[in-house]
Amino acid sequence: MSNLKLNCVCILLCFAVGCNDFRCANEDSCGKDNECKCANAEATCSYLHYIPKLPPNITELKLTNNSFSLINRISFMNISSINIRILYFENNSIEILKEDAFDDFKNIIKLSIINEKLLNTTSLKSSFQSLTIGTIRMLELEKNDWNGLPEDMFYYLSGANIALSLRNNLFHKLNSSVFLPIANLRKLQVEENEIVNVDLNGLMTTGSLDLSNNNIYAIPKFCNNSDETFVPQLKNLSLAYNAIRKISKESFKCLDNLKHLNLDGNRFRSLDNNVLALLHNLTKLTIGDNRQLKAIAPFAFNSSSLQKLHLYRNNFRYSKKKIREKRFNPQTIFQTIPNLTELDLSHNHLNDYSIVRELFASTQNIQKLTLASSDITTIPDELFRNMPHIKSLNLQGNEIERWNESLFEHLSSMRELYLDGNNIHVINETSFPSNLLKSLEKLELSDNQYRCTCEIKWFLDRIRSTNLSTKMQKNWPSRYTCYYPEHLRLTRLADYFPTIADCNSLNIVYMIIITACSSVLILLFCVIMTFQCQINFKNALYLFRLKQRMKRGYFSLESSDDFEFDAFVIYCDADRLWVHGVLLKQLENSNLNICVHHRDFDVGEPVLNNIGKYMAKSWKIIVVLSNNFAKSEWCQWEIDLVQERRRRQGKEVLILIMYHQIDSKHMITPLKTLLDTTPYLSYKEGFGEYLFWTAVVKDINKPLNIPPTSIF
Repeated sequence: MSNLKLNCVCILLCFAVGCNDFRCANEDSCGKDNECKCANAEATCSYLHYIPKLPPNITELKLTNNSFSLINRISFMNISSINIRILYFENNSIEILKEDAFDDFKNIIKLSIINEKLLNTTSLKSSFQSLTIGTIRMLELEKNDWNGLPEDMFYYLSGANIALSLRNNLFHKLNSSVFLPIANLRKLQVEENEIVNVDLNGLMTTGSLDLSNNNIYAIPKFCNNSDETFVPQLKNLSLAYNAIRKISKESFKCLDNLKHLNLDGNRFRSLDNNVLALLHNLTKLTIGDNRQLKAIAPFAFNSSSLQKLHLYRNNFRYSKKKIREKRFNPQTIFQTIPNLTELDLSHNHLNDYSIVRELFASTQNIQKLTLASSDITTIPDELFRNMPHIKSLNLQGNEIERWNESLFEHLSSMRELYLDGNNIHVINETSFPSNLLKSLEKLELSDNQYRCTCEIKWFLDRIRSTNLSTKMQKNWPSRYTCYYPEHLRLTRLADYFPTIADCNSLNIVYMIIITACSSVLILLFCVIMTFQCQINFKNALYLFRLKQRMKRGYFSLESSDDFEFDAFVIYCDADRLWVHGVLLKQLENSNLNICVHHRDFDVGEPVLNNIGKYMAKSWKIIVVLSNNFAKSEWCQWEIDLVQERRRRQGKEVLILIMYHQIDSKHMITPLKTLLDTTPYLSYKEGFGEYLFWTAVVKDINKPLNIPPTSIF
């Protein structure tokens, strides 16, 4: 039996009897009493109280889910002669790591300490002195729930040349002075913490810095008051998925060597002119998943060095309305990026033919263009004439049905074309030039609405007589199916064999007759429906006139775009941990702009003024109810403000969340009235929590009721 077949059998048996109990050929038991699992040079030991003897060829040791409260040199005495190069601890209940712990391992290049929540950081610091400074290259200290580190944490790593990961801890502040002893900290990963404030003084040698998935609300300072940079070697910077609301030209001062910048998933409402002016070596910029983005200045991306620009999933509407409102300019937006070779505008709105043509009029050097899921229905005939060097084009997930014969002419550089997930019915000999089909290396046309009629015979013949199917890769033939006619729906194209006899002129005559009869029946149906559905037609006419009046400005309706914040949160300070640690994170991860007093109120302004001011700037009001809330006199006063807002804008303006059920003895009259007249959501951790958060987000996004309006 071949190795491939043996592996497949092993996988199936693993599912059948449980992978923990079944051993495949490429993983054997090892250790004195077969306590561990070994595969090649890697050993994994779990559910033990000691470290057993292992084969001499082991270089990577993983210790997971064991019970080791103390680790010292004696703990490793059974494997002290083995050349361990990678050592991995996870969830072993370690409390103390002694200073001699790694004395017998002189060649460790990577040390991982993960999910050891009982570990004393001071003892961990002492254990570093037994590492070989000239050998260690990677240190992972992840998921340990640490709030901070001792100031001299890395004292014993003086002279080291390492990459350091502190992912998934609970740091609220990044104080980079703790890293000063490390001679060369090449890479620092601090994503998925709770960092708000960042001090970068201590990262002189760092080339890559990842601060993504934190609570940072302003771009950190990269230099001191004398404009001396803290990060002279920094080339890669990620501030993705934070709460940053604004960037300007001055935001990126002192980043002379930065090449890659990731700003995905923040809260930008606009991008100003020349924000990249001080980034002279920037080659790649990513600003995706910013659903709050409403405006892009004409020269926002002005940069002679920029080569790759990703603006995906911003839900930005490249529309005539935005042009009239001067929220973007299709003629200049990419004009000031002369060296742009890669552009991704996926998951935005590009359904205006003329705007698409203007947008790409100045992108002569594009080599990779991604416009997936962008509502595109029609491709301008001349679009690719301005892109002679294009190699990869991705148009998947749009509404494209057909294109003119000349669209793909003269694209000798094209190697990848993705048109899957559109509304294509037929591929025939005029769809693509023959030289393009020969030069393409990847052609993706799956998940379209193919008509299995004589029109598609050419395409099927081409696949069966050439190597075209190899370019269609793994999706052929499983995801190429018939959509029409009904009796062939979901039949694979590979199983459809139209013959010349099926496609003769007689069948064409039958088709014409059927089409004519169908047209008569449709016309008759329309006449009958006109008489039977007069009320519906009147309602449709009413809706059309309403929209026309709204366009002409007869009246305006508030929407979330008219407010700075999507929601203002009212809560009792006793519930602060849940509001900040759970509620705020969930809502901001759903691309909502939330106002909370600890972060957004104006410093020095009276609290009463701040509450009134920022409540007026917010589209909806969230009230977090609990016993603590009901007992607070201050919160009772805020209820009066909430009731006033409700009287003016209706109950949809409020989202009531019952964090903890309120006892009857604490139920004051105004609060009882509010609960009796307004629906509320009850929070319960665990089962049903996903449904709860979905309901909260939908409530915030739900429009307010439109008052009755006469349009006649």
